[in-house]
Amino acid sequence: MLSKKLYLLFGTGAIIMILVVAVILPDEQSWMSVFIIPFAILGALSYVFSPQLDWWWYQKHPPELPGNLGNLLLKYFPFYQNLSAVNKTRFRRRTSMYLEARGFKAMTGGEERDVPLDLKTIVAANAIMLTFGSKDFILDKFERIFIYLQAFPTPDHPYLHGSELNEEDTCFLFSAEHIVLAFQQSNKYYNLVLHEFARAFQMSFPKKNYPEIKEATWELWKKDSISKFIGIPEEKINPLGPSINFFFQNPQKFKTLMPEDFEKYQQVFNINPLNPKDPVIDKSIIANVP
Repeated sequence: MLSKKLYLLFGTGAIIMILVVAVILPDEQSWMSVFIIPFAILGALSYVFSPQLDWWWYQKHPPELPGNLGNLLLKYFPFYQNLSAVNKTRFRRRTSMYLEARGFKAMTGGEERDVPLDLKTIVAANAIMLTFGSKDFILDKFERIFIYLQAFPTPDHPYLHGSELNEEDTCFLFSAEHIVLAFQQSNKYYNLVLHEFARAFQMSFPKKNYPEIKEATWELWKKDSISKFIGIPEEKINPLGPSINFFFQNPQKFKTLMPEDFEKYQQVFNINPLNPKDPVIDKSIIANVP
């Protein structure tokens, strides 16, 4: 990362200056110790502003996703599978940048541990699919993602469930078991990662013209099956999640049943999922960003 290189550089410079003043220079030239100050200040600034420096660097030099993770997406993630070679590259780079920008923690036995990179990539890929036509693909409000091994209870939902968006703490909570099932068997299990990211997208961009939820929304995923899989009562299911899942997973059927809503979602996301190789509609919106 750029920030680490900078404060290593400035820190080394400060140490060298200290040694020069203390060991090499005679006492009458000790005034040169003032030159230590700029190195110390610049090193401190590099540390304090490391997130901004690193993000600026990543935008200029997008990191590549490791090849094995690209293969993982190619095997299981239809949106990525259907992209052109150029768009696959942009998708991988955005995914890699998302991983650098967000904090993931595995919750095991009440302790926080590191999340395996493949699991983080599955989560990130859903965020990137949703924001592939947007300039802001990070969803800045939501910096932390906590992943449990299996379904978990929380104060807001004191029963076992597989996902949650905590608005107060602006974080996501997921069950790893549910994430993997929906990723590997997308036609059998409901995509609860996209479900929660859909709500986060709406909270991040509340002024967009979202369609009103219609009864046909439940044609792809029934309320009872969603409720059973996530583990929350039917009346607590936010219908935006199933609606957006429907739009991305079966766009042709969605357009047939709800053509006006399809047009609105195209405008909201700047994405046409019926053009899978090159789904971004207005490319000027994402010009000059990875």
